[in-house]
Amino acid sequence: MARFLDQCTTTEVRAVLVAEKLKTLVGGLQFVSKAGKEISIECYTDTLVLRALNDSHSASAEITFTRLFFTEYTLPPDLRRCELSTMDPSLPLVKCTTLASTLLGIFKSTKNVISVDIALELEGHPSNDDHFDANVIVFQLHCDRMITKTHRIRLTESQTMRPVFNKASSPSRIKLRPFHLATLLQHIYGTDEVCMSCSPTQVKFESYFTNPLDVKNHVHTETAVDNSEFISCTIQDFVDHNNGCDSEVIQLIFCLKEIKALLAFCVASALPELNLYFSRGGSPILLATESLETGSNFTTEIVLSTVTTFLTGPSQATNSQEAEYSQQKRQRLDD
Repeated sequence: MARFLDQCTTTEVRAVLVAEKLKTLVGGLQFVSKAGKEISIECYTDTLVLRALNDSHSASAEITFTRLFFTEYTLPPDLRRCELSTMDPSLPLVKCTTLASTLLGIFKSTKNVISVDIALELEGHPSNDDHFDANVIVFQLHCDRMITKTHRIRLTESQTMRPVFNKASSPSRIKLRPFHLATLLQHIYGTDEVCMSCSPTQVKFESYFTNPLDVKNHVHTETAVDNSEFISCTIQDFVDHNNGCDSEVIQLIFCLKEIKALLAFCVASALPELNLYFSRGGSPILLATESLETGSNFTTEIVLSTVTTFLTGPSQATNSQEAEYSQQKRQRLDD
């Protein structure tokens, strides 16, 4: 790889977008930032990916922009030659990491912005795993009255970490409108987690509290919808190893914060469809959507870990949660 850059020279990856696309870019940054404090920027031949992973590795969010999203998206010739000699096309050609708050601060006010130039400056040779680490990213905001704002950010080296999720192997999947899911979740408040129960006939969302003994502000809310209301719905039975029998109900408990951020982005970007892929409690759930414009300019994905606790109703849920919490409390006292 090093033979392509025999001298220590500075090259750059360049992307340009117009004001009409800026709202989507900023919305994507806001969505991804809900999953982690740092955002990784990864450049491929035809796509640019923004990705974030939280500290506990329980949530990952990403948005992928194709070259059609940008007015201009160019890679230096050296990178293209590197790509031809790279055996794994899934690895990024260029990557870097910076704080999400830094990127959001740059686009805090975009009222008079006409276009944005983004440049990732590369220096020296590729790293050992055949990619370049960008050391500087430059944002040039071209505004009204011939005003240009230039922001330069020093970057840190990053390690590519992403969840491995195979959509094709997911036995259960739901396709619905983002606004529909937002309506189902809007009445669940006072909790950071939600329990989703799926059966062959309906899907139910209900409040879930990790500390059921503190009932001062607890309002247990559940919303149920018939599966026929979705665009499409496939719920596959699974084997309950605890009881040794098939179960018709799949229950998953996961965080709400990242999902609400994704739904807000979907509504703001007028995305018509949202897909959910999952198998059972304890296995991750994937939420994915994409622009249906010609060429599909961007796609978004979020992967969340789930909990295996099973609940069957408000009263039984309370008893189950109290027993679980009491057991955890006893374990802490014994320790």
